[in-house]
Amino acid sequence: MDAAAIEQRYQDLLSQLNQAMLANNHQRVPLLRRIMAHLGHPDHYYHVIHIAGTNGKGSTGAMLASILRAQGYQVGRFSSPAINDAREQLQCNGTWISPAEFIDTYDEILPVLQNMGLDASDVSIFEWFFLISVVWFRNQDVQWAVIEAGLGGLYDATNALASPQLTVFTKIALDHTAILGPTITAIAQNKSKIIKPHTTVVTLNDQHLEALAVLQTEALNQGVRLVTAKHAQLTVTEQTLTQTVVDAHSQLFDWTQLTVGLSGTYQLQNLRLVLTVVAVLQQQQVNLTNGAIRRGLQHVNLPGRLTVLQEQPLIIADGAHNPDGITALVASIKQLLADRQLIWVVGVLQDKAYPKMLAKILPAAEILITNTPANPERALSATKLAQMATNLLTPAFMAATNLAQLPTILTATTITDALAQAKQRATANSAIIVTGSFYVIRELQQAGWPGLGQ
Repeated sequence: MDAAAIEQRYQDLLSQLNQAMLANNHQRVPLLRRIMAHLGHPDHYYHVIHIAGTNGKGSTGAMLASILRAQGYQVGRFSSPAINDAREQLQCNGTWISPAEFIDTYDEILPVLQNMGLDASDVSIFEWFFLISVVWFRNQDVQWAVIEAGLGGLYDATNALASPQLTVFTKIALDHTAILGPTITAIAQNKSKIIKPHTTVVTLNDQHLEALAVLQTEALNQGVRLVTAKHAQLTVTEQTLTQTVVDAHSQLFDWTQLTVGLSGTYQLQNLRLVLTVVAVLQQQQVNLTNGAIRRGLQHVNLPGRLTVLQEQPLIIADGAHNPDGITALVASIKQLLADRQLIWVVGVLQDKAYPKMLAKILPAAEILITNTPANPERALSATKLAQMATNLLTPAFMAATNLAQLPTILTATTITDALAQAKQRATANSAIIVTGSFYVIRELQQAGWPGLGQ
């Protein structure tokens, strides 16, 4: 087939896959484990780092994959959601799976399903991407695979993995509460179920106490070690919109003038976790030199996290999409752009805790422009989001947040319209922040904004 025919078959495949979201179905992981067995346990052919958590999975996974690549390893990475093409979720050494490779791997798996009495439609699209990733990694002779859980842990497709070498937990916070539970304890219990025998668990030293207690209990139940970096201290010596230089010290690591190709105060927590993971790998006699660690961190790239789209006026895109993520984003923006007039362009999904997200954004906004993400089933309308913002601006809220002046609240039909309004109102001292959902970031990429593609 020529390139056009391959692309068409790939697009046809995507459209035919079962789009169901099965994140709370207890029957899915046992089914996937049976499929993995019939596929010859592809995840036994390489070392796995399994990552779960609420925020920071993408940044943590990107840094670890970049470090391993800098050491010369063949590295696979499975992450979600995609900003660009769905193939972005499956990468080998930083390159997306090609449409031809996707088709070939699908065609390799389908007969195995049929021999089990299953049809292609019996597997959801996320499950298909997971299965294709683990088989493709085997076919690519991957040595390390960094695999992120999609949602939760207990019923997530990635829980079909055998015992990973490391099981890593980023910060656990409130998100997807309708599926995972209304408390941090409940969410942590769900995520903790990816812990298996023969792994080593690594998490943040400042993880929520309720979450840490759950992880410690599950690690104990599985008879495995849980590691945190005690007395960890990270000091920023230089920070721009594109990189951070830090000194980092703990009982496990000791670094000075470490340059990381990511910015934002929230990345310090992710970096602390990554350095802890690296120290554990070195304890396990994995070959990771200090030079490779420095190179990997310096050259890490992660579109959609404090990504500068344009310098004048300054436009920044970030995929923060829950209260914890927005809180971290606002803190970073206020630190990096302390003297700027901030124009926020925000679109959210209706199943998110958007009142809490707005409550964090409004005190830092001179102008708020709402838009409707391109997700007809889940998007909250720009009008409803703007109305919620208006309802929040009570005298009590303004007093509690030291908000002296009401922000201007506007609505837009599309992200292109929202940015046009933002640029029209921007001055030389303005910064435009686009956030609220990865669907909004995807629309920016589709509209041709630089810095969000491969």
